[in-house]
Amino acid sequence: MVPSKPKKSAPRSAPGRAAPRRRPAPVVEAHAHNDRHRLSWRAGIFLVVIALVLVMFLPSINSALKQAQQIAALNNEISTTRAEVEALQEKNDKLNDPTYIARRAREEQYYVQKGENAVIVINRDALPGAESDAQRPSGKQAWYLELLESIHMVGNTVEKG
Repeated sequence: MVPSKPKKSAPRSAPGRAAPRRRPAPVVEAHAHNDRHRLSWRAGIFLVVIALVLVMFLPSINSALKQAQQIAALNNEISTTRAEVEALQEKNDKLNDPTYIARRAREEQYYVQKGENAVIVINRDALPGAESDAQRPSGKQAWYLELLESIHMVGNTVEKG
């Protein structure tokens, strides 16, 4: 018999512990840079699922945005309507007040109370006694003839197409 070579013994470690394992060296392939640009099938499926979800939910998201715009417009309309209602209620309260009605009747309708004389001043700028009847310009014709002449002049100035 030929004596055999002695076996390499495993490194000794502490009792009860396993020997540390060596990690294999990484295998470098020649085409590694091409694989980096390709998508794996899992990434492809993930992208397809995302696309399907977007296609399914985009119409509902779009309608939700439109409804939000409509709600904002209606809220704005409600606030303006409330402001109008408040203004009308204030006006109604004023119209129920007899002193306000009396003041408006005096200013706009020229009403007077019993025992008062009504005086309406037409030309407030004129000074009393500054102009006599002889100094006032008089019309050439009667007022209705001047009106007809004015209407006739306006009718003649319209361009004919």
